[in-house]
Formats: sequence, C-alpha cells, structure tokens
Amino acid sequence: MESKGVHVVVDPSKCVGCNICELWCSYEHEGVFSRSLSRISVITYERLGFDYPVVCQQCEPAPCVELCPTGALSKGKLGEVNLDKGKCIGCRVCSEVCPYGAARMEPREARYPLICDLCGGEPMCVARCPTNALSLSKVTNVKVKPRNAAETFAISELRKLAEGWGVGVDEA
Repeated sequence: MESKGVHVVVDPSKCVGCNICELWCSYEHEGVFSRSLSRISVITYERLGFDYPVVCQQCEPAPCVELCPTGALSKGKLGEVNLDKGKCIGCRVCSEVCPYGAARMEPREARYPLICDLCGGEPMCVARCPTNALSLSKVTNVKVKPRNAAETFAISELRKLAEGWGVGVDEA
C-alpha cells in the first residue's frame, strides 16, 4: 500500500445526524455556527434512518485542483485541498467535477468553494464529533491483479465501496 496523504473517514454506524461536525467546521472557518457554511455536509435519509457526513476525500489526483482554470486550488503537504480566495473567480468548476459532491459554493456570495482543508491537520469535525463517527486516516492505494472474470467483477464492486473509505483499488 502506498500513502497519499490523509483524509476524514466516516463510520456511518456511529453517525447520529447531530450536525455538530457541520457547526464546528463553519465556526472554525467562518467564525459562525452555520451548517450552510460548513465544508462537511451531513446527508440524512429519513426513510432509512441513515445519516452520512460527506467530506472531501482529498483525491489523488484531485479533479478540482487539476481543472481549476486559475490555479486557486492546490494540494498541501497532507494532501489537503487549499484555496487561494484571491485567485478564485467563482466559476464552479471544482463543485461540478467533485466525484463525491463534497465541494460546494459558499452560499452568501457564491464567490468561492467550500472544500475541506483538514484544518491544518487537526480537523475540527473529527475533534468535536461526540460519537467518534469521524476519524483522520491515511489515504491508501491497493494494487491487485485479477486472475479471472469473477475476480475482475468482484474487484470492480470492491472499488466502489473502497472509494468511500479512502482506499483506491487499481489493477496491477
């Protein structure tokens, strides 16, 4: 396995949908408790009784960084996505190309994206989660070589699950 930085990992079995992660994230970055200004979004499926915090997976390569036309987004030493607001033109490319729907535009001015920057390595959402549903983990990549059609199919299904855990599954 090869390390590619860190990201916030979600244990959905522990999430109770309290939204405390959203509130502390917005306070850390914007100075106000506002779910709409958070870089993490708790998605609630009431019919299923299921809550899931969606947060940047610090992709490598990161489509938001690669496709930003002004270079306003860059990767930091932890693999986090950093924003230079002075370079951002609010074009929304980052929010459109995010494979997880984790990058969204700031709602007041819609001038810049709200993307997790890992709070400098100590994410407030992780620190304040009362149920420990969030943790910080290394982003890893596993290489496998399928031996037959059944393994090829199984690996393709595993790849879908593993992406949510921050583990890339590539063919060797």
